[in-house]
Amino acid sequence: MHFNARFRGLLAASLLTAALMGLMISLFSLPVFFLWPALLGVLAAATVCLMDGTRLSWLPAAAWMTACLLTVLVLLGTVTNGLAQLLDDVLKAWQQLHARNYTSFLAQEDGNTGLTVVLCMLGVLCGLWSIHYVRQPSGLRFWPLAVILAAAAVLFAPMVSVWWLLLAALTVLLLYAAHFGGGKQYSSAALRTWGRLAAVLLVCVTVLGGWNQDAARPAVVDTATNWAAEQVDTLRYGSNAGLPEGNMTKVGPRQISEDTVLEVTMTQPISYYLRGFVGEAYANSRWSTLDSKTLSEAADTFYWLHQDGFYAQSQLTTAAQAGVPDALGYDNTVTVQNVGASGKYLYAPYELLADSDVLDAAQIGDRTLLASGLRGQRTYSFHASDNIITQYQRLAAALLEETEQTNTFLNTEAAYNRFAYDHYTDIPDDVRGFLEEKLGGYQKDEGQVHFDYQRAKQNILFYLTTYITYEENVLPITGGDFALTFLDGTQSGYDVHYATAAALMFRYYGIPARYVEGYLVTKDDAAQMKSGQTLNVGGNRAHAWVEYYQDGLGWLPFEATPTYFSAMEKAEQYQNISGLVGQAPLDYTADNLDDAELENPVTEALREFWLKHRLIILLTLAVLLAAGMVGLLVGWLIFERRRTKKRKEGFFGADAAASIDAIFRYMMDVLRARGMAAKNCPPADYVSYMDEDLREEYLTAARLWQEARFSGKPMEELQRRQVLRLKDEIWERTWHSASLKERLRLKYVEFL
Repeated sequence: MHFNARFRGLLAASLLTAALMGLMISLFSLPVFFLWPALLGVLAAATVCLMDGTRLSWLPAAAWMTACLLTVLVLLGTVTNGLAQLLDDVLKAWQQLHARNYTSFLAQEDGNTGLTVVLCMLGVLCGLWSIHYVRQPSGLRFWPLAVILAAAAVLFAPMVSVWWLLLAALTVLLLYAAHFGGGKQYSSAALRTWGRLAAVLLVCVTVLGGWNQDAARPAVVDTATNWAAEQVDTLRYGSNAGLPEGNMTKVGPRQISEDTVLEVTMTQPISYYLRGFVGEAYANSRWSTLDSKTLSEAADTFYWLHQDGFYAQSQLTTAAQAGVPDALGYDNTVTVQNVGASGKYLYAPYELLADSDVLDAAQIGDRTLLASGLRGQRTYSFHASDNIITQYQRLAAALLEETEQTNTFLNTEAAYNRFAYDHYTDIPDDVRGFLEEKLGGYQKDEGQVHFDYQRAKQNILFYLTTYITYEENVLPITGGDFALTFLDGTQSGYDVHYATAAALMFRYYGIPARYVEGYLVTKDDAAQMKSGQTLNVGGNRAHAWVEYYQDGLGWLPFEATPTYFSAMEKAEQYQNISGLVGQAPLDYTADNLDDAELENPVTEALREFWLKHRLIILLTLAVLLAAGMVGLLVGWLIFERRRTKKRKEGFFGADAAASIDAIFRYMMDVLRARGMAAKNCPPADYVSYMDEDLREEYLTAARLWQEARFSGKPMEELQRRQVLRLKDEIWERTWHSASLKERLRLKYVEFL
């Protein structure tokens, strides 16, 4: 084979290997340095290329595959853990697009050693595949990979950077160039063409601002994205009976339809707010839900909340069960047939009971009930209590009484409380400035984080009833912010206008609030129904309201639209109680290849030197590589032992809660090293793996770990000693029962 053609093929394969590994590592945000997997892949491709055309052309690929197999056999535990970590990282990336809790593979903490080993083996396989593809291009290899890269760009579009998209495009172009210009006589024109295209793309992306990762996307892009998402939702779930689903830019005269949208059947007719769309963030005249990346950061919080039976959608009844169980009254079974509303939501009341099947343990955020299935869910049932919203003041007072039930509930609620204050109090700066001018400043009592609930509600109602006129025949608001134009311009509107303004006013006062759309079963509707009778809820019952978060109790609907003040039952008058007032929230670079840089000439003397001495050169490189690998292994062992020592020093840190967390995690790693199967379950479920005489101590340690991890309360030294004593006992039994081989594995593979 001509030497220059061989060199061009190796260059193309090397670029392809580096690009594919870089794409994977950056797409899934893998915590591994890109250089090592890429270099090993390039080295594998180089050895195959250099031996091509000889009788031993098969040897390099076989040697690399054998090395990978031996790595798996010798470091089975490390490789298995690396695969688990890789799958976990892929799930985390997917979670940033679809905010749900997925089954974790529970990789052990090994400083990314296992992941690095797995990626290095993948780099080798990628290098072997790339050189084979360049030497023997085929449509059966080109099209699947091109489709995979295109699909990844589409699926992960919201989270990938413009540079990732550029690298993906260059990779597809390189695949295309290799497909039509490859083979054993690799064409230099193919590489030159690719280099020119790479340079053009790089310049275009830089000029368009792609270098600035913090630059905001053009408004036209956001508009197009939102429009496309709305069309897909309409195609999947149908329309929403005139409700805008938070998009205030298309709000005009109110459209009222008498057509039935929901058929509701109850065993006990009760008036309910049936919640559907919930707007969590307001910007650019649009209420939207929290993005999946933000929600994924709270995945652990909601996993443990749901494990404890806490769901924000049923928080009100859970609080009542803890404080005033008799307030729940009876269990009302409600069946809903969705005939004309959006199939995206399961319309359910605030009085939803925690044992209802419609609650989704994998959901993150708990903003509303979302339907499953491609087209949503049209028929469903749930359990609810009677209308206890009217008793919220009594329930709030009961939560102030320190009992075992209320303390347990409030300790759990604290985690969601923090989430609510972190995400549902933000308002745009211009809106905040306007509200400060119109509503005036306010004083918070010492130790409180928000204005008094009752005074805030009075101020909101006073402003909206004094300065705003209810009017359904209004024009769409254009050229300005929806809320500001409503409050300071038109000063007229209907429920979507009032609900938007009230939600922003609550947030101004430091109280978490959200904009809600749904349907009403009014008190008059309930009075005319009989048990088991079906109520046809028409489009005229579509409504928008605000819900605010009252510490402890959860989300409560608040009616800010004057024409609806008498439609629903009002809260009872409860003297001298305003709830838990003011309680603080518990606590690669694309290679710019130019023609001048693709230097084809290699002097004849250099070529002859290589052909004459290549075996010695290869042997020397092999020895140096082996010595380097041994040095890396020794250095890695020293590093890991030091890291283990530092980990153990954390058992005696000043922060007892952090120490308990570190001790318990170490103890679980010891148990896994003994053979305990990792499962996606609470720590208490592993008790069966414990010796019988240690089970009680283990359950206590698991409880202390959960308290240290999630309660936010300081832990005591005695509690740390309890967990430390159990850890020492488990380690002693594990060490004394282990063989020499097992002890070596514990010390130098598991690093315990």
